[in-house]
Amino acid sequence: MRDQHRTRSDLSVEVTALRKQVADLKEAMLARRRVEDALRHAEEQLRTLADSAPIGLCLLHADGTPVVANRPFARLLGYDSPAELQRIASTFGIFGGPAELDRLRCTLQSGSPATLLFRRKDGQREALEVVGAGWAEAGLNVVAVRRDDSAALSRVTTRSA
Repeated sequence: MRDQHRTRSDLSVEVTALRKQVADLKEAMLARRRVEDALRHAEEQLRTLADSAPIGLCLLHADGTPVVANRPFARLLGYDSPAELQRIASTFGIFGGPAELDRLRCTLQSGSPATLLFRRKDGQREALEVVGAGWAEAGLNVVAVRRDDSAALSRVTTRSA
């Protein structure tokens, strides 16, 4: 055996060093677990905040495909969940037409609210008011939308007339 010619103190030092390594690995593992738990908790809080917002929020790629959306945004467009919105809208899009994406870009540049046509899950088009928009990192756009009350009001008044 290779340890036959090593002194007892050398072996003791090696065992002590190995025990120290194991203790350090356990400590690092616990620290990592605490960080992961804190990150998970922060993500849950952020999701709760986003889903509790009174308006729809969506993060879009530059080409208009949704990256992530909150539950109110998904419901405005007739989807049951944000995951369903991402899955279906990544194929069919969320805008009523190519001109709407250009209008969104103008809204992003001007910073003023605008009413855009969005494509619902059932294929219908719905006017939603973009009340806030901005650029995020890496060419992503943040959009905040709500129902366009003036468009709904005009539909009601034209029906009753």
